[in-house]
Amino acid sequence: MKRSVYYLIALLIFSLEIAIARGIFGYGFIRGSLGDILVIALLYAVFRAWRNPPLRSAIMAIASGFIVEGLQYIHLANLLGLQKGSVLYIVIGNTFSPEDLLMYLIGGGLAWLADQFALRRTAAQHSS
Repeated sequence: MKRSVYYLIALLIFSLEIAIARGIFGYGFIRGSLGDILVIALLYAVFRAWRNPPLRSAIMAIASGFIVEGLQYIHLANLLGLQKGSVLYIVIGNTFSPEDLLMYLIGGGLAWLADQFALRRTAAQHSS
């Protein structure tokens, strides 16, 4: 797929993430788990737009999530003295959750699978 498609996917997911963060779609599972899955899909799309191969993109997206979760474990936002509610505080977060690690794996796996499916369909269309 073209880079512009991945950028468009990233923009759409980013818009969804903002809606979730603002509470438009509710809380609970949607904000806590679906949001984590989508943020990894967002990173995957950005990495693919930067012309990284699919598997590398998935690994980098999942690793990014794990790194942020590790920073939450050590309460980096508090250590840096960030103001609660500030953009950087929200991006880094401050609450470690082992369940989030699972959501990151699911998000990376689903993004990779969806991309593989789309790439196979595109290849099949071009070969016929």
